[in-house]
Amino acid sequence: ATSVVPGGTTLKSNATKARSLLDKWLKRKNVSVLFADISGFNELAVSLPTDRLLAIHSTYVTVLEDVGKATKGTVQSLVGDRVILSWNAASGVAAHATEACR
Repeated sequence: ATSVVPGGTTLKSNATKARSLLDKWLKRKNVSVLFADISGFNELAVSLPTDRLLAIHSTYVTVLEDVGKATKGTVQSLVGDRVILSWNAASGVAAHATEACR
């Protein structure tokens, strides 16, 4: 059975159209990605004074941003204590794996 969405189109035809658009705009390439998260951050957040927590968080983010800059990486996401850095995604980095491991 094929599902029909408003307007009479099928989910399959919508998915095919979406895939066609993505194929035009996106290309596959190898990237290196670092996912960083402070273990126990929620517990820290409730147990430390606000100024101390902000100092720790600020230092953590600054260090990761500096690492990204020094190794040609890009901060892709910063949400709370989660930071995602990538190499060769937003801009070309030929030796991205080496840079990510430095």
